[in-house]
Amino acid sequence: MPIIKAFLLYLFLWIILSDAKIEIFPLLFLLLMSIMTPYMFKLKYEKIYLRATLKLFALFMYHSLRGSLQVAFFALKPKLNLEPFVYNHTLQTQSKFTTSILANLYSLMPGTLSMGVSEGVLSLHILDDALFDAALIKSFEEWAIEAFEGKTFK
Repeated sequence: MPIIKAFLLYLFLWIILSDAKIEIFPLLFLLLMSIMTPYMFKLKYEKIYLRATLKLFALFMYHSLRGSLQVAFFALKPKLNLEPFVYNHTLQTQSKFTTSILANLYSLMPGTLSMGVSEGVLSLHILDDALFDAALIKSFEEWAIEAFEGKTFK
């Protein structure tokens, strides 16, 4: 059953990304990925809290759009004066699933790239000091913990 669900999810994403162009090679590739996914990703989660997950998604979309505009303004400047650096963020969560989601969310944010996790510290490459917001990084972690572990922060 997980293979069918994965295939349908991948097919749905393919249809959206390819303007509904269905061809044999992508279908075979999607089938192969559907079969391999359960073996490649063995992260287990107890529960997903829908309201908190929707909140995390909405906030991610907002900050992603905002960050995209900032990066676009950097790219339009005639002379780039970037100050990249690596930020080491100490994680509050012990969950491998939440850590994985956080690393991927941070990598999807414009100007930020997750470099790795070691001993509870997530290393992030930040494109420019002006894009850096430690409070936002902490907030994303709290929102992810709320969405995937059920703990709330106030």
